[in-house]
Amino acid sequence: MRGIFITGTSTGVGKTAVGAGLAWALRKRKIDVGVMKPFATANRVFSTNYRSQDTAILAKASGVNDPDCNLNPFFYSIAASPLVASELKHGVPVNIKKAVQELKKLGRKHDFLISEGIGGIMVPLTQKECVAGFAKRIDLPVIIVSTAKLGTLNHTLLTVMACKKFGLEIRGIILNKTSRKPNLVEQKIAEVLESLTHIKVLAVIPFSKGASFAAVGKVLEHDLDLDKLLSM
Repeated sequence: MRGIFITGTSTGVGKTAVGAGLAWALRKRKIDVGVMKPFATANRVFSTNYRSQDTAILAKASGVNDPDCNLNPFFYSIAASPLVASELKHGVPVNIKKAVQELKKLGRKHDFLISEGIGGIMVPLTQKECVAGFAKRIDLPVIIVSTAKLGTLNHTLLTVMACKKFGLEIRGIILNKTSRKPNLVEQKIAEVLESLTHIKVLAVIPFSKGASFAAVGKVLEHDLDLDKLLSM
């Protein structure tokens, strides 16, 4: 199975935007790209076709027609971690084995699979499993999405540390929502991250209110080596 698992330093850093942008860029190359958001939470159901807005965005960007139950096996109608949401009776507890099986099924169906995590890498899914453990089970390389703001170095270094603890292969870091006119500190972040982690910053995506997945995809087309990504 070829693919990538997209995680982030926290919630709201733009994992979905990056995943959808990447799906758009690969689809443009005539790649049959599959998408999956194994675990999702929200305070309301997004639409009749997709419970999660993230799943809807990923599906539209990739052009898949897989049913929502396969794209997003576990949805919880409250904005909380899957563990807390299930304990509050907003959905059935996560079945890690089922989630892994559904992901591998989609992986066999498509040429390349983009799977997006929920929140950060250590978000608890059950009392014994977190996102990092799931990522290890599906055996896909990881891209970390971060932002160029105060606290980024700490959050990114902690995420890298957690990924390494679980034996995950980190393919790179993407800085999202960066300023179009970065100050001296913001300009230095990518360089310092690479120096401290020895992990390449693959792309720097400027903030744009209401940016489409096509706009993000165009940046990724320019910054990423898509051929190398496809060879994973």
